[in-house]
Amino acid sequence: MIGATIRKDLQLLLRDRGALLSLFALPIVFIVVFGSIFRFGGDRSQPRPLPVWHQPGDARALTIVAAIEASGAFAPQRHDSPEAVRSLVAKEKTAAGLIIPADLDPPAGRKVELVIDLGAPMQVRGPIEGALGAVISQALAPAGTAAQPVLEPRTPPGLAKPLANITGFQVTVPGNGVLFGFFIALTVAMSFTEERRSGTWRRLLASPVSRGAALVAKLLPFVVIGLGQLGFLFGIGALFFGMRVAGSVSALVVLSLAVVLCSTALGLAMAALGGTEKQLGGVGSVTLLVMGLVGGCMVPRLVMPEVMRTIGMAVPHSWALDGYYTLLVRTGTGLTDILPQLGALLTFAAGFAAFGVWKFRFER
Repeated sequence: MIGATIRKDLQLLLRDRGALLSLFALPIVFIVVFGSIFRFGGDRSQPRPLPVWHQPGDARALTIVAAIEASGAFAPQRHDSPEAVRSLVAKEKTAAGLIIPADLDPPAGRKVELVIDLGAPMQVRGPIEGALGAVISQALAPAGTAAQPVLEPRTPPGLAKPLANITGFQVTVPGNGVLFGFFIALTVAMSFTEERRSGTWRRLLASPVSRGAALVAKLLPFVVIGLGQLGFLFGIGALFFGMRVAGSVSALVVLSLAVVLCSTALGLAMAALGGTEKQLGGVGSVTLLVMGLVGGCMVPRLVMPEVMRTIGMAVPHSWALDGYYTLLVRTGTGLTDILPQLGALLTFAAGFAAFGVWKFRFER
């Protein structure tokens, strides 16, 4: 009797794809992503490229560059002009760069310019500023400047000025808003499955309502709920956590609508694949968690390796977050500044909707 019970439960578990994904595949995904982000002393990964400009033959600049290279954390790459270094950072080709003036004198206020996006999350800026500041201070120690701040971080031209004194909630509110906002897709899929099981769709087919109109009527309430969810989360962030909107509020509303349309269309695509509510709950939740992870909802994509950032662009979460960060962090931004993100989200939404309409079967 006990043996039969064990065999039955094992067979049921092996048939449950959602449980198997949660138990075996999901931990591997998290291990790979977080393991590639958090690197410690024994890591053998390549040093971070660091564009540098200084006057040819500047002895102190050469000493600084040699110390940075010896640290093993950065790979200095000399460029012909300060503008070239600033352009690389502005175009997000690299996270930071250095401009070493010929009249370097930290006690007098003439410091090394650290070209870095001051609107980037502190998880990105902090380690870079700390590591470079320590190495340069040690390199200049014989000149008696070790106790002086040696870096002056500046946002390069080409990037909108970030808000001053922003907090972590400026990043965590949209990150969690996008992560949980896309879970409306799972709610949509399970609702469709429940109504198919209960026979609602069969009764609907007997009515004079077209199938297209029935689908739209079914999806619209979830759009309203999704907008309400994002509005609630951003409202809580603004009222209780000090989150501010640096750009246009109307553009923020338009972006949120695009996110909700995308997540609702994803729910239709998931429902079209069929399966029971239990299967959808297992596989769907794992899929949404992985999409949120690689899309930067849990860890900023800027701290991820290049390959992970590239993978992240294949999910709508990353585009949504880029749009939110632009509007929440950079002053004076508006609808035109998030057009690429809006276009990507609407393209994802159209693709999900087209697949859902193509594969959806009322009679199943």
